[in-house]
Amino acid sequence: MKAIYISLILLFGINIQAQDYRFGKVSKEELQKENSAINPEAAAEILYESARVTMEYSTSNQRFEAVKEFEGRIKIYDKDNVNPDYLVKQVRLYSPGADREKVSFFKGVTYNLVNGEIVTDRVKNSDIFRERHNKYWESEKLTFPNVKNGSVLEYSYTVTSPNVRDMKRWFFQQEIPVVYSRYTFIRPEYFSFIPDMRGTIQGKKTENRINEAGFNYRNDITEFVYENLPALKDEAYVLNPDNLKASLRYELMKFEYPGRVSENFATTWIQIGSDLMERSDFGRQLNGIGFLDETVNQITASAQTPAAKADAIFNYVKNNYTWNNFRGLGTENGLRKTFKDRTGNASDINLLLVAMLRRAEIPAYPIVLSTVDNLLINYSFPSMTNLDFVIVGADISGGLYLMDATEKHSRINMLPLRDLNQRGFLILDKTVREVPLTNQALSSVKETLNSNLTPDGKISGNYVEIKDMYFAMNDKMRRTDNPKRFESNYLSDYQFDVSDFRIDENPEKGIVRYSFKFEDLKAADVIGDKIIVNPMLFLQNSKSTFTAQTRNYPLEFGSVISNSRTIKIKIPEGYKVESLPNEQTFLVEGKVAGYVYKAEEKDGHIIVSTLHQIGESILPAEFYEPMRTLENNMITTEDQQVILVKN
Repeated sequence: MKAIYISLILLFGINIQAQDYRFGKVSKEELQKENSAINPEAAAEILYESARVTMEYSTSNQRFEAVKEFEGRIKIYDKDNVNPDYLVKQVRLYSPGADREKVSFFKGVTYNLVNGEIVTDRVKNSDIFRERHNKYWESEKLTFPNVKNGSVLEYSYTVTSPNVRDMKRWFFQQEIPVVYSRYTFIRPEYFSFIPDMRGTIQGKKTENRINEAGFNYRNDITEFVYENLPALKDEAYVLNPDNLKASLRYELMKFEYPGRVSENFATTWIQIGSDLMERSDFGRQLNGIGFLDETVNQITASAQTPAAKADAIFNYVKNNYTWNNFRGLGTENGLRKTFKDRTGNASDINLLLVAMLRRAEIPAYPIVLSTVDNLLINYSFPSMTNLDFVIVGADISGGLYLMDATEKHSRINMLPLRDLNQRGFLILDKTVREVPLTNQALSSVKETLNSNLTPDGKISGNYVEIKDMYFAMNDKMRRTDNPKRFESNYLSDYQFDVSDFRIDENPEKGIVRYSFKFEDLKAADVIGDKIIVNPMLFLQNSKSTFTAQTRNYPLEFGSVISNSRTIKIKIPEGYKVESLPNEQTFLVEGKVAGYVYKAEEKDGHIIVSTLHQIGESILPAEFYEPMRTLENNMITTEDQQVILVKN
């Protein structure tokens, strides 16, 4: 393999003299760098990252295996503000049984410049820890020692995997700048792979073919090099920023050994659906389900319509069966065992829901999808390995009802965030149908603020926020995971002390109510006999969320949205209104979004009401600029002042 590596250097012209990226060759110049030339404000940057993936024949296992060699070098500029994930190196390994991935040659070093000399702190083998996360995944992890401002961190490791169909995704772009990133893929000519590339930044691609020493075949070699990549900036209304990064994944499409064997892995979405329905851990689970009849009949005894029956069955499965947090297309326990034990993976739970709906004579079908953190599906690249979750679609009165019984806080046609990855595939008997994975029911946030304004410009009062549907579901999910953290994060939005903070729920209506009181907040300027106050108080929108100039990725809101606010301010005794803000109404073309602002004086109070609505849960990228304009108009409008004057 050393011969191949030397050949690669010659073939692709890596200029080691200009910048030596070999492990252990950190330079004083790198340690002396004071900031990133790409993003000067960055707390860290990746100086170098490399993945070298080869397919090697294992004589002991009598098969080809993927051998992946990784190296990297990270420069720390501001330790206190860098993401802690960059101060450790964790390698996740798929290890469900005998055919497990293995890591070897795991090394880590911290370099510092002390009195003009390079000082190294190596990670000891005893400081590399293995952690078992569940029966499918484990990891090995090292923490870099003695990290300071100016340190350079370096790592190297090799992963050997029996999985040669999916080479896993490599991200060239990161949340911090990347100076140099290289991905090299070496595979025997008998294997045909197809690349799935993402992102808008283009790198340099080089291809070649060389003879494999000691074997009677040639290796196809492809290398991608990306240089000087800016940090990926946070963008509003993007459910998974990884979809925006420059990245690459190879998947096996065909294996062909001349004159001996040929296997075609290329497929279509229809064929994937057909294959799934023939699998014993998927479609065949929906045969022989008469054992569910007694339970289904009891659940639906009082239901008079298909919609009522579906609602009763969905709530029964959701409330009586527990998801074990494992994803995947195949069942883990099977429907009979899941029905008995009342727990299972996503496929177990939602295929059980399909089966029960069918026994109630409701046409129901599995929907397969890629969850949000699994990245978007490439629809021009049919691949079962891109799918990792199952939900349910039911045909009721000509409408498609979407359900996910793994989430106890969800509702029919109100999917949790992880499912909202734009589109999935509903598997019918002989075909598949692409379906949008969106929440079309209106989700609302209603804010009410009642306050008293004093002549010295201070306010006291109470605040109430009521959320329903999608917003209530998301909050309940987060609060269930960690109540204290949720409360802390919620109150962190308000830069003042509050009292009597409460969270109240109404499960029947699916709403959650937040409330608190506040006292003596400085809110107005007192100039002579006048009080100048922004009536939006601490609810004012003052910062734009649409910071990019352009965008080629859809806007993902999660739901159709209505956000209304009512602010009521009692006018101080002895004062009257001299001027009020102007009323404003703005609409986005096509009426996909709008905003209304109104201010009035009534019964000794200033009353301001606003309404912001978004009529689609996903908007195409061409709506970015109109939505950005709408938000800027909102910010300008909410910057208006009320002027009070003494009588």
